[in-house]
Amino acid sequence: MTQFCQTFQRLTSFIAVCSGLLLWPLAAHAENLSTPPLSWYERDQLSAAEQQALPEFCRGAYRIPAITPLPGDLSEAEADQSTSDKDGNFELQGNVVLQQQDRIVRSQTARWFQSLNTGEFSGQVGVTTPELVLQGEQASLDQTAGRLHINQAEYSLPGRHIRGSADEIQSTNTGLMDMRNATFTFCEPGHNDWDIAATELHLDQNEGIGTAKHTRLRIARVPVLYLPYYRFPIGDQRMTGFLNPSVAITSKLQAEDIQIPFYWNIAPNYDATITPHYVREHGTVLESQFRHKTRWFGDGEFNYAYLEKDKTTEEKRWLVNYQQEGRFGSNWQHRWVYNNVSDDDYLNDMTPTSYVDRTTQLPRRGEILWNRNNWHFDITGETFQTIDPNIGLAARPYGRLPQLNLSYMPLTINQWQFQQRLQATRFSRKSNDIINDTEQTLSGFAALNGDRLLSDTSLAYPMEWPFGFVKPEIEYRYRSYNLRDADEALLARPDAPDLHASFGVPRYSLDAGLYFDRDLDLFGSDYQQTLEPRVFWVNSPYQENQHQIPNFDSAAITVTYASLFTGERFTGDDRLADLDQVSAGVTSRFIRGDGLEQFRASVGQIFYQTDRQVQLNGTTVPPADTRNTSSMLAEVEWTPDTHWSVYSILEWDPYDNYTKQSRYGLRFQHDNRMLNLASNTTKQFNASKDETEVLSDQIDIGAFWSLNDRWALIARALYDNRPYEESPKQPRSRILESLAGVEYQNCCWRVQFTYRESSLQENNPESEFTTRKRYGFLFSVQLKGLGNFGAGTDKLISESVTGYSRRQYHDY
Repeated sequence: MTQFCQTFQRLTSFIAVCSGLLLWPLAAHAENLSTPPLSWYERDQLSAAEQQALPEFCRGAYRIPAITPLPGDLSEAEADQSTSDKDGNFELQGNVVLQQQDRIVRSQTARWFQSLNTGEFSGQVGVTTPELVLQGEQASLDQTAGRLHINQAEYSLPGRHIRGSADEIQSTNTGLMDMRNATFTFCEPGHNDWDIAATELHLDQNEGIGTAKHTRLRIARVPVLYLPYYRFPIGDQRMTGFLNPSVAITSKLQAEDIQIPFYWNIAPNYDATITPHYVREHGTVLESQFRHKTRWFGDGEFNYAYLEKDKTTEEKRWLVNYQQEGRFGSNWQHRWVYNNVSDDDYLNDMTPTSYVDRTTQLPRRGEILWNRNNWHFDITGETFQTIDPNIGLAARPYGRLPQLNLSYMPLTINQWQFQQRLQATRFSRKSNDIINDTEQTLSGFAALNGDRLLSDTSLAYPMEWPFGFVKPEIEYRYRSYNLRDADEALLARPDAPDLHASFGVPRYSLDAGLYFDRDLDLFGSDYQQTLEPRVFWVNSPYQENQHQIPNFDSAAITVTYASLFTGERFTGDDRLADLDQVSAGVTSRFIRGDGLEQFRASVGQIFYQTDRQVQLNGTTVPPADTRNTSSMLAEVEWTPDTHWSVYSILEWDPYDNYTKQSRYGLRFQHDNRMLNLASNTTKQFNASKDETEVLSDQIDIGAFWSLNDRWALIARALYDNRPYEESPKQPRSRILESLAGVEYQNCCWRVQFTYRESSLQENNPESEFTTRKRYGFLFSVQLKGLGNFGAGTDKLISESVTGYSRRQYHDY
């Protein structure tokens, strides 16, 4: 605005010289002066590229005015006629156009008062800059104060897609706009589906923040919300103030969940959000979130929630969550996670607004890590809070307090690869606790805690060629234990464990594969077909008495095609599996000429030379570990094009002739249409009944389907397809989770209305199926450019429909 005022200083001298003659026309810059009102262009005025990028429901778009700036201090003016007096005052009449640099003023009449350093404009007044477009009936300029005042005005900020109107607008030289009886909206001209009306409206273009007094949010000019004072963003800046509320409604149209968040912008690297959160049947929870970015503590987030007295349980309830990660120095970093809830049902009952790990074992973990070249060191401390009351004390995980890791990998000398890992861990867990109102106490072997020292050393010589690879490797794995907390009864047993056990086990392996390919023509397209056979031999002798060591961190490995070639039966480090086996598999791919892998199929199996004696717990060898072969694993994926994908994973038991696990899936994503269909089934063989039993059988369907740019359908269902023969085990509903809804949007707003049905866990000893239902309606409105009001359905749909988080929708 300072430059704008300087325009008129220069114009005063220029007009005085002209002595009332017709001012020099602006023919050289006429192309700059044809900007339409508010710089808004209808669709047919846009280029082909602009029209293609615009959704069908938008009638047009703003353009930042293309003004060719005048060089230096040059000013130009044009009018039908002009007059001036001896005091330096002048008047321009008829199609007045004034320009200095990239600022243009239009009016029918312009008067300048040299002694007062002010000017007046009337008759279709327009002010155009690349940032701001104004138009009104009358305007005045106070050059000394650097202030422009315009009456009965409309305005737009083309770069931000903002427009509005006001009885009066006052624009200063610092990028501020003060308005009286004003409106503000992101909607297209002529379509005030929503706007903000205020007696006083202040826009700060530099800070990207607006403030309003006696504010009304209006839908179709009908007030629906009143705030005496309101601050809102007109850009992506952070600002203190209330955020958009969230409301969820039950199937009986009762308010189930109401959240009114308040955001506090404490500093550039600190902020906080305080949310009164009403939960039906429980009360109002006060939730708070504090975030920080610091040099030493990195990026962190602290969440705290507190309910003084639950309406149902009449008890205090709370949640504490902290997560942080950062770096210090050139090679050091740290990660921290802490969770604590007052009771096992808190996460189900309260649905906290912040992100909290929702697993049954809430982690409390701290890590400090160091990396340099091939060296790695870390120290970790970790415990868990178990929130599933059906998990007994003996089945709950051990804490690591602490665990130290040091590794060096890989060192390559003349193709030799050397790797070394050292680890020291102290394992501990509670020996007594109250679970389900019953005190549980561990004794004997289950009460043991201990320290473990391990050393894993490996040496490999990988060889690779275009047609294949061979990798021989030898390893030595050493374990040393110092067990504690053994009671006298355990030590008196004949099979008492060795409290200071140690042992070392070698491991030999040879991994080899070949690669064949050929070109072929299928269905009129060029393809490259590959054939990739692979063989993996591994041998590790049996180490006895491992069952006398507590299982601190080992578990059975998840069976997949890739697991055939790991040479492992367990995860973790407490059980060193005895192995003498050969894995064989083959993969074939069909790769289209454009590089798309259109089809892939893999099949493989393990052939055992001996029985597998090492077990996770105890010494009893199950029948499956005495067989000569493993299950047969097959994976298939077909990708007809870049949008569709069909896959299947099967595990076939050749001894009992049944499918142990099967997964089928269909994925589609294109133009805001996404569909996911998956079926997952696991079975086991019951030898006593000589029949197979279904452990789980679920069908999961999720879809977001755009019918056009405006309308879309939302659906998700998780269906329990497991057969239930005994009536006490019948589920209340086979639909474990469901979601159905519709979305509508135009260029101004977007609305989602969904119905949700979800399952909550409950303790029911009478039934294997232990869920109860929660029903509700969720309604969310996005006023484009301003924000969302409602129940946060976007987050819910993103969790239910794979790919939704990557969808594209029109916003400002």
